[in-house]
Amino acid sequence: MALGKTATVAATVVAMLGLSAPAAQAELTERGDLFVRFKGGIDPNALPRTHLAPIAVSVAGTVKTLSGKRPPSLRQIQIELNRGGVLNSHGLPACHYRELLAASPQQAMKACGGARVGEGAYLARTAFPEQETFPSSGHILAFNGVYEGHQAILAHIYGGDPVPITRVIVFHIRRTGGTFGTILTGHLPDSLNHYGYVVGIYLKLFRRYTYHGRHRSYISAACSAPPGFGLASFPFARASMRFADGRRLASTLTRSCRVSG
Repeated sequence: MALGKTATVAATVVAMLGLSAPAAQAELTERGDLFVRFKGGIDPNALPRTHLAPIAVSVAGTVKTLSGKRPPSLRQIQIELNRGGVLNSHGLPACHYRELLAASPQQAMKACGGARVGEGAYLARTAFPEQETFPSSGHILAFNGVYEGHQAILAHIYGGDPVPITRVIVFHIRRTGGTFGTILTGHLPDSLNHYGYVVGIYLKLFRRYTYHGRHRSYISAACSAPPGFGLASFPFARASMRFADGRRLASTLTRSCRVSG
């Protein structure tokens, strides 16, 4: 998977993160001078009322400070998905953490392409000792994985400028009761912030596949609108970021769906 020139990658990342989108399409949260803007949604939003259909889920977060100074390092990302969305990897191959270490995108796809469940991007500010910061960006490949014996999403992060870097974020998957039934928690490795800091990250989960002759989707949902109504509003996800100074910024993303058919 060729990443192309730095400028092209950076422009793609900005578009994916939706940095230029109107504020009305995002949720902004702040603590002190630290601001995080969360975006996200499902595609398509027209779904059957009573049975599950394939969807893609997207979540993005961008970080900034009011003063323009360097924000604290991002340590954890958590995405809690509405219980109406069902995550099911039955029949998918599983990728292992060791297969992604020090791997290029091409090597990651060769080893784990059958387990791919999404993609994304990140945007960072990088600085080496005694140098000013400059923008850097990279691509994320998400794989259905197993980590320490448990189901996980392995996010393979690759950046090519100024030097190639490869990192892996393990998103642990936990299922619970309540409004948000699936919780994805990823801890960023210290090495990702060693020469800079992350200012934006985007993740889109999607995968359709066939297992034993049946069509399946990694994530599926229905539009549970009340009888007689063709539209429903629901808390799609709760997203949060935890930083090195202990601050945790979170927001609930409310979205709508339309009954199809």
